[in-house]
Amino acid sequence: MRDAGHRQVDHTADLALELWAPDEGALLVEAARALVGVLTEGAAVARRDTRALALSALDPEDRLVRFMNEVLFLAIAEGFLVADAELALRDDGLDARLWGEAGAGARLRTELKAVTYHALALRLDADAGRAWARVVIDV
Repeated sequence: MRDAGHRQVDHTADLALELWAPDEGALLVEAARALVGVLTEGAAVARRDTRALALSALDPEDRLVRFMNEVLFLAIAEGFLVADAELALRDDGLDARLWGEAGAGARLRTELKAVTYHALALRLDADAGRAWARVVIDV
């Protein structure tokens, strides 16, 4: 298995993603890439524009869902496609600098509504250097 990656998983009505990375921060970055990959049907996204993002969260699971929903919002509402991120995780959320492409809303090919808490699974093992998640996205 690669250090970080993602794949689509069969799910009855919605879309499920399985994500893995060495730690929680890298997992969140991979989640953003996976989400943008689905939205654009795998189109390459350049790191030419930046956005700052701060969000509050109750716990790591909540942080994952909220972060992914912010990435989704930026893509749909502002046409900003995330390619990469530098994250500072806090107990109550995160601060991020996002890199990607602004004004790229016309490149969206798949309609997604929201990342959900339904069947959400997250495993963080800092000692082993592994993080894994499964998220369901409402389509």
